[in-house]
Amino acid sequence: MEKSTTNYGYLNLAEDVNMFKPEGATEVVFDIIPYPVTDKNHMDNKKYADDAVVGELWWKRPIKIHRDVGPEGVTVICPTTIGEKCPICEYGGKRRKEGADWNDELKDIFPKNRTLFLIVPVDADECEVDYTPGEIHVMDQSDHNFLEFLDEEVGRDIDNEDFPNPYNGKSLQVYFRKKKLGKKVTYAEASKIDFIDREEQYDDDFMAEVPSLDDMMIIHTYKELEALYFGMGELDDDIDDQELEEEPKEERRRSSRSHSRKSEDEEEKPRTRTRKTRSKPEPEEEPEEEDEEEKEEKPVTRRRKPKPKPEPEEEEEQEEEEEKPKTRTRKPRESKNKCPFGHKFGEDNDAFDDCDKCDKWDDCADEKDNM
Repeated sequence: MEKSTTNYGYLNLAEDVNMFKPEGATEVVFDIIPYPVTDKNHMDNKKYADDAVVGELWWKRPIKIHRDVGPEGVTVICPTTIGEKCPICEYGGKRRKEGADWNDELKDIFPKNRTLFLIVPVDADECEVDYTPGEIHVMDQSDHNFLEFLDEEVGRDIDNEDFPNPYNGKSLQVYFRKKKLGKKVTYAEASKIDFIDREEQYDDDFMAEVPSLDDMMIIHTYKELEALYFGMGELDDDIDDQELEEEPKEERRRSSRSHSRKSEDEEEKPRTRTRKTRSKPEPEEEPEEEDEEEKEEKPVTRRRKPKPKPEPEEEEEQEEEEEKPKTRTRKPRESKNKCPFGHKFGEDNDAFDDCDKCDKWDDCADEKDNM
């Protein structure tokens, strides 16, 4: 837990806002509080025009991050999070075209998806982390560890869809199981979520003081990231890097390029929230960068080649019979020395299924023996 008005990793925390990091093998109860959107390029708004609209309330802030940037291996927010170009992503695209392997190089270049939430802890006594009941905290989780599971649970019962509504929403009772990465690092992953009635709802006075997650993000400029990533310079300020639980440095490949961090703290924007807006979240699609990563790991789909036609049997007679139907519908002929099924009398004896029921089988067999 860290309480500060300065930088915390890639976030510049608003005043009186703490970080909340759930531990594994614990049960916590908290409310997700929607925040006033200030970013016109909010990633959720790019998916659905009615979501994450500037000036209205929205319940989550998706971000993309690059790890191991700079000589100290810090984590930074990818500028594509706010719709701007990223030199690291551009380099990854270039290496992809050059045939770089996903597992060996590209997966360490392209950003990972996380989501920020404003939460108010209600009951987290079993969670081995300090928190202040009733006050706003920031929870930063990888999508795999929390959001994807939350979306699945909401999809099971549409009545729970309005859980973040501050005026008539529900609390989340989340069971986090402990997961292990490597020998030393453990992290929390949601394994069960129940939607329960809130003990108290929130009023306009409370919502008027809710800070914006959009304003807390520290995002470097294109030139800053370019200089950091390719070793052309460093940023001066020493930012305490936020440890990401699911991918420790000793378990990740280090890039051969230098990286560093940002030197300027962003000023907090004024919070004017006079509108009482109720949010109605909808399950979101897979983030775009995740789709690109999956495509890199999947093999290219190819059309199936047509099966070759079976080779004809060794008998010369078989070639002549390919054009004839094999449905056994032909009427028997009256000629004594003619096959009633159209085969060669005296030559095709026992060569076809028709022979088993032919009345002239004996004559045909004798003819064959005399040839």
